[in-house]
Amino acid sequence: MTIAAAMAKIKDQKTVIDNLHIKYRDGYKDLEKIVSMQHKENARLTSENEKLKQKIVALEHNNKSEEKATEKVKTQTGIIKSLEKELAKASKALDKARDSADTLRKQIRKNSSTSDKPQAGNIFKKPFSTREKSDKKPGGQKGHKGHTLNPFSNPTEIINRMPPENCTNCGNNVIPKAGTRSKQLVGIKMIVTVTEEVEHSGVCVSCGKIHRGGFSEKFVNPVNYDDSIRTLVTLLNTHTNVAVNKITELFDILTDSKISMSDGTVINMVNDFSVKSSGTIESIKKHILECILIGVDETGCRVNGKLDWMQIFANDMFTLFSHNKKRGDLRFEEEDLLEMFTGILLHDHFKSYYRYEHLTHAECNDHIDRNVKAVAEILKHSWANKFRSFLNNTWNRKKELLASNSYFSDDEIADIVNEYNAIIDSGLIEYEDAISGKSNIRYFNDEKCLLKRLKEFSDEHLRFVTNADVSCGNNVAERAAKEIKRKVKVSGGFRSDKGADNYARAASVVSTLKKQNLNIFGSIKGVFQGIIPEFTQLPTHPPGNVASL
Repeated sequence: MTIAAAMAKIKDQKTVIDNLHIKYRDGYKDLEKIVSMQHKENARLTSENEKLKQKIVALEHNNKSEEKATEKVKTQTGIIKSLEKELAKASKALDKARDSADTLRKQIRKNSSTSDKPQAGNIFKKPFSTREKSDKKPGGQKGHKGHTLNPFSNPTEIINRMPPENCTNCGNNVIPKAGTRSKQLVGIKMIVTVTEEVEHSGVCVSCGKIHRGGFSEKFVNPVNYDDSIRTLVTLLNTHTNVAVNKITELFDILTDSKISMSDGTVINMVNDFSVKSSGTIESIKKHILECILIGVDETGCRVNGKLDWMQIFANDMFTLFSHNKKRGDLRFEEEDLLEMFTGILLHDHFKSYYRYEHLTHAECNDHIDRNVKAVAEILKHSWANKFRSFLNNTWNRKKELLASNSYFSDDEIADIVNEYNAIIDSGLIEYEDAISGKSNIRYFNDEKCLLKRLKEFSDEHLRFVTNADVSCGNNVAERAAKEIKRKVKVSGGFRSDKGADNYARAASVVSTLKKQNLNIFGSIKGVFQGIIPEFTQLPTHPPGNVASL
């Protein structure tokens, strides 16, 4: 190929290249535009993507916050439920505490007139009388028989007080006139009498045997105390509750040291009386078993530092005390006295007495009245006042009838029983209203038990209506219990079982002698001499109406 041809071909190629260059140059510009637009779109999308990422991060953060909030809500909900449970428990505990506080407050408000508490535990407060005012003036009423110390018929010494010989007004002679006045001055003298027995001896002129005159039974030791001193010592120790060392001191003071006995001598005298009173105790036991009614009670006492019990068997004419280790051991000196008794047993609802099913039981209404009074004064329930008025009116009515030698008719007894049941039923309704809606009712437990007892043992509580010989209360046994309490209050208790047994025997004899209106000192002196007092049996009321409920 020639150069010219080659040059022409190169020229043609250049022309083609230029055309292609122009062609692709325009396309490149379009491509640059497209690429530029793509970059811008990419930038926009990237920007939007970043924004979306930020939103996603924000949403994720919000989600986490919401999850935390949800967990927090769940936790707080659990805490609230737990607090609600604790609040419910606290509310129940508070109700229980309030009930306990009310119960304790009720116990504090009780005293000897509204419960079984002793009088020594009473908190001082102004006495409140339930007696209605009347127009009568205080003191003895018109027509009332007065009581005064009457002059002694045989005075030990008479001193004549004569008028002056001359008138203190004008100086003339004073002439005695008929008529005298007398006044007496009463005193006592402690005179120590000493009786001495002198024993003489002799010798038989035949055989040389020595014979002695011998001493009387009471002359044992070189110096002995007679029955008058023994009686006084026994009464001072067991009846007036003077301590042993004070008795020896008292004799020393009153006799100017002429009688100076030891504490052991006092104890031996009381022991001697206990032994010699066996026949008297047996006589009291025999008489009390023949009675229609026995009132029984029991009270605690300290013996050798331990709690023992004194059982009381009493009525208006006889009293027996018995020392036992347990409250429910109702024996008298190892004998089951109540098992041998066949009459009516009046008591304060101690359940051990009900094991004697062969006996007719009667409940003490004076005892129950104290519990009813507590319901009236503390709980303010109206049935209690109605019941107290019912008991008082019925008992007064019975006394009026007995005074006129008559008794309740069958219709009257039926009306009394109906009234009793109506009051108890109203009490049960009032109790149910009081505990309605309450979960803690311990405050009302005493009232519940009281109404249950009055309902279940209505026959026994109304025994004083259906039997003329039954008293409304068991005061005769409760008064006997106070004798033991006075002894324990002074001495604190007994050092030994023997001391408690000796006191029980002596107190039984002295209490019975008082009820029999016998000379106490002379009778005790007789017991030392082996003489048994003669007792009178308790009179019974006319049969009247003794219907059974």
